Amino acid sequence: MKGKRQTLSHWHKNLLGLGKRVLLVEGDIRRRTLHEYFENVPRHGIVSVLNGDKTLAEAVFRNENFGADVLPGEKTGINAADLFASDKFKKLVEEARASYDAVIIDTPPVLVVPDARIIAEQVDAIIFTVHWDKTSKAQVDEALRMFHNSGQRVTGLVLSQISARGMKRYGYGGSYGAHSVYGAKYYTN
Repeated sequence: MKGKRQTLSHWHKNLLGLGKRVLLVEGDIRRRTLHEYFENVPRHGIVSVLNGDKTLAEAVFRNENFGADVLPGEKTGINAADLFASDKFKKLVEEARASYDAVIIDTPPVLVVPDARIIAEQVDAIIFTVHWDKTSKAQVDEALRMFHNSGQRVTGLVLSQISARGMKRYGYGGSYGAHSVYGAKYYTN
């Protein structure tokens, strides 16, 4: 999970550095991991907003260290795919767009459940994250095929959780050529 947090942190910090208002939405409501990174995550979140129990403004919280607003996930008995395919979710995304310069929706893995592809129908860009040295080429190919078959274009690809030590196994880093100087700017041990 450390890499996921670093990837999200990278995107939001770049946007915040430009003076943009950013909302991070926990779209993986089955696992709900944001509480691992933030203290005092409210019990109410995206499901309460979609049910009409809370407004977006009431459900969002701000962690000053993170610098962006966060809409957490919450436990529900409703099928997540049905929730994200609803008109209520579409309206929530429209409302968030009107209030924020950037809305980042963190989704579950593409190959596990259909949520990412359903959520992708409402977004402007899809940033596909691949866990370095863990996700196989076949898994990446299959996930990208699923997006393609759904008529969705992946805008960018992020390689996350890169291990400097692991790179050395492949001949990158250390005293192995030009990449050692390049990598030294980005990795610390």
